[in-house]
Amino acid sequence: LGADSDTLASYQVLKAEDLTVSKEVTEENRHGQGSDRLAWFWRINSAENSQKSKWMNELNWLKAKAQYDYWSKELKLVQHEMCWTVQWFQNQELEWNTLHSLFSQLGYTTQLGQPAQYYRV
Repeated sequence: LGADSDTLASYQVLKAEDLTVSKEVTEENRHGQGSDRLAWFWRINSAENSQKSKWMNELNWLKAKAQYDYWSKELKLVQHEMCWTVQWFQNQELEWNTLHSLFSQLGYTTQLGQPAQYYRV
């Protein structure tokens, strides 16, 4: 198209790998995602100083904050799930012990107390 050499140095040929969706968007829990590099057109202001630019610092900060927020929520969820699991087992133990006591009071010999031990936390 008749571009000068400075323009051609800044604008590179688009390749298929430049147009792929970032794995950080589609696989946020992926190992090693901090080593990913953005396609050249995101760093067009100056290819050699792009990682040091203010815009890039803001982008990296936003990415880090998003990951921190995600993992903070995940941690809270896992902590709640652990409490719910323990409470479920305690409830199952209580139910089996209650059944065992009820049938024992009625004069039946049962093995209903035995399953309660499987739910003891």
